[in-house]
Amino acid sequence: MRRRLAQRPNAVRYEELARLLTAYGFEERSSGHGTSHRIWRRGASTISVPFRKPHVKPIYVRRVLQETEGEN
Repeated sequence: MRRRLAQRPNAVRYEELARLLTAYGFEERSSGHGTSHRIWRRGASTISVPFRKPHVKPIYVRRVLQETEGEN
């Protein structure tokens, strides 16, 4: 799944990114401040990803891939 997202970071849907983060043990929360951002946490790691349709911006895809790099 990571490879597919890395190959096409301009065409990743929020649901795909959420599935990857869940697979790596992250839990989702809304920011609670009236924004579209969702906060993903796992231990001390926190990733903020805006809920955007139809696709997530590539910078957020790269951040998630970087955060999950080298983990199985």
